[in-house]
Formats: sequence, C-alpha cells, structure tokens
Amino acid sequence: MPRTARVETSIGKRIAARRNQQGLSQGTVSRRSGLDPSYLSRIENGKVHPTVRTAMRIADALRISLEDLLGPSPPTRRDRPCPVSSSGNCLMDLIDSGPDGPIRKEGENYTLRQVRLLRLFTHVVQKNDPGTLKAFETLFTRVLNGTSGK
Repeated sequence: MPRTARVETSIGKRIAARRNQQGLSQGTVSRRSGLDPSYLSRIENGKVHPTVRTAMRIADALRISLEDLLGPSPPTRRDRPCPVSSSGNCLMDLIDSGPDGPIRKEGENYTLRQVRLLRLFTHVVQKNDPGTLKAFETLFTRVLNGTSGK
C-alpha cells in the first residue's frame, strides 16, 4: 500500500503560491496591502507569522477572501511523480524541507549545497531535453563505474 505524505503548508507558502498563481510581484502585493516589502518577504519565507489583521490585508491585496487564502493550496508539483532518493524519500520533500542547516529526513543527511544541486538537477531533468539527459546519463554512469572516459 503506497504511503501518502501529509503536507502542511505554512501561510507564507500559501501567500507566495497565490501571488505567483496570479503573476504578481511581492512589490505589487506589498503596495496593495500597505506592508513593507521586506516584511512580506519574511512572511512568505516563514521567518515571521502574520496576525489575522495582516493576513486579511494580504488577502485583500490578492483580491481573494481570507478563507481562500487559508483554504486548500493551489495544485503544486506534488501532483506529479516525484524523483526518489536512494532511501526511497521524495527528493522534492527534501528540497522543500527548509533553508536552515543540513537537511535530515528519515536517515538521510544533506548539506545545503547538496540540496541546491538536487534542486538544480531536478529542474534540468524536468526540462526533458534528450541531449542533456543523455549527457547526464553518460556522466553519472562513468562516475558510478569509476571511469573517467579518457
């Protein structure tokens, strides 16, 4: 039976997702809401949590109800198949797990550099360019087999 991950989305991520869904910049939303752009950025990045009044101002700036802002998140990349790490964890869960310190999840330990590389690699692979995919496949096969290709 497949495991399903419980996804909790912070209000900051919901705000950013709704803003991006509408094609709005942080500057536009901060102007509409009367909030300082750096404060909105800290909210979106989970550094601070808005009061209900502030969340209402942001919802108004996004021209949605507070209920819509706090309701189900818009569809995300989790709706697509997820690349899996060597221990079977979804790489996107590791990538999304946060910006602070090493990433530890169910026996895996990744540095921020490794997570950035995973994010970049995932982005490149999702572009699905045949030449790039073949180059990565060749490179990784040689690295894993210990040959340099000289």
